[in-house]
Amino acid sequence: MRRNIAKATDGKPAGERGSMAQTSVVGGTDPEAHYEAAQRTTAPLSEFMTRLIAQELPILDSTSRSIINAALREHKEAGKPQITCVAELPTEVREIMNL
Repeated sequence: MRRNIAKATDGKPAGERGSMAQTSVVGGTDPEAHYEAAQRTTAPLSEFMTRLIAQELPILDSTSRSIINAALREHKEAGKPQITCVAELPTEVREIMNL
């Protein structure tokens, strides 16, 4: 038996009915917003920087992603402080991401 999806939402888009997400902050651009996934990473990045990097990683090739992951891992293992802005990113990360 098939479920009638149109009936469940009365034909309205999710932003009007059915979704409780604030459409103005979906995508992680609000520095004051908090996201569960960004809070549970082991990267040496603040929550906001985690969201910014996560948005850019999918458009990079696998070699670039590997270099970025290695640079962030080295940063953490060296005991350096948490990265809270673009200027604090390791040089190779900024070069790869053209920042």
